[in-house]
Amino acid sequence: MKELSEVEAWEIIKPVCRELFELVNEKMVSFVSATESDGGTYSINLKASHIHLASRGFKDSIGDVEYGAGSLRIGLRVAADRATSR
Repeated sequence: MKELSEVEAWEIIKPVCRELFELVNEKMVSFVSATESDGGTYSINLKASHIHLASRGFKDSIGDVEYGAGSLRIGLRVAADRATSR
């Protein structure tokens, strides 16, 4: 498992969920932490008061979403060709 910076996490999220940037600008979402597993799965932890998720491509997908106690965790799967180019 590898820890990711906030910048790395936003680069992963950007093509999958563009609405997050609007919510960040409105101070409704903030970064908490992020990790990348050896299998190419990302766990990105955010604090949020409102969220809407949509997958934007066939190669990338949202693996799972968990919300509780004001925190949101999004598991993302990235296409193998993108995961190996990082």
